[in-house]
Amino acid sequence: MLSVSVVIPIRNAARTLPHCLGALAQLDPAPHEIILVDNGSTDESLALIRAFAEDHAARDVRVLEEPRRGAAAARNAGLRAATGHVVVFIDADCAPDSKWLCPLLAPFADPAVGAVAGRVISAPAASTVELFSALYTLQLPDQPARSKGWTPWHGGYVTANMAVRTALLKELNGFDEQSVGGAACGSDYDLCARIYARGLDIVYVPEARVMHHHRTTLQGMLRQAFDYGKSHAYLLNRKWARGLWLDVPRRPLSWEGCPVHAWLDFASADKKVLAILVLGMVYGAALWLLPLYLLWLAVVTARQAGRAGLRVAPVAAIGLAGLLLLKSSAMTWGRWSGSIRYGVLCF
Repeated sequence: MLSVSVVIPIRNAARTLPHCLGALAQLDPAPHEIILVDNGSTDESLALIRAFAEDHAARDVRVLEEPRRGAAAARNAGLRAATGHVVVFIDADCAPDSKWLCPLLAPFADPAVGAVAGRVISAPAASTVELFSALYTLQLPDQPARSKGWTPWHGGYVTANMAVRTALLKELNGFDEQSVGGAACGSDYDLCARIYARGLDIVYVPEARVMHHHRTTLQGMLRQAFDYGKSHAYLLNRKWARGLWLDVPRRPLSWEGCPVHAWLDFASADKKVLAILVLGMVYGAALWLLPLYLLWLAVVTARQAGRAGLRVAPVAAIGLAGLLLLKSSAMTWGRWSGSIRYGVLCF
């Protein structure tokens, strides 16, 4: 049986750590080792993980401290210490099911599989911002999949729930620590692309589930969206997907042989508002489309909540629509910033 090293990067996660650590203690089967990497926390996180290690002395629980900022650096510190055949990554704001490891490890029986990703589901929301994130962030499918390459739309999986062969990950020199932001956004998709480049597949198993606590503040949500947008430019700069990639309403388009290398999103809410404003400068009557579109956004977000089994009041739906507009704007600014930094065309 494959031995497992669970690695968790941690920075100021005192709000969610008790849920995460409690779930880790209930894993069946238990992992070979659990490596908790503090990344310069200024809250109670370090004390919490040290107490967890002391309380679970019968398990191999190790606490590391990585002073270099960024989740990628923290994950690499855990990788260097890992002794299991497989390294399983999870975040401090996630809590795995008790049977999490079994479906996550099963696909490794096939030597052509380099990594396995599981499903990330949302924890019950405690605020409007968290509810919005639950509806529009990490919407992973409930059907299994097997991926052989990365494009802007397919083949990328997040390290909030991912297992990788240890030897392979060390051969690849771990995660790229130069990726975007303190959270190293884009390093997970970059890793996926490098695994594919080795001729190996990544299997997605929705049965391997973790429950994720989303951002609870507007500032945190917008910063995450900005970093995600910037990471898109970073990935484009890495040239893992070549050609022209267009996000347009209803049917995204791609032209991999296009000499212009770009990733353009014309389907986001902020782009549609901008289009209405530009049209209104030419035809003033077109500005009447703006309140109609904003009302439609409220309807769309209410429907999204309904599909998740939630009912929201009209006022709440308007608030969710506003958050959708703000998030898409933050992601666009991130893409513009990344385009300037990495010398690519991504917006």
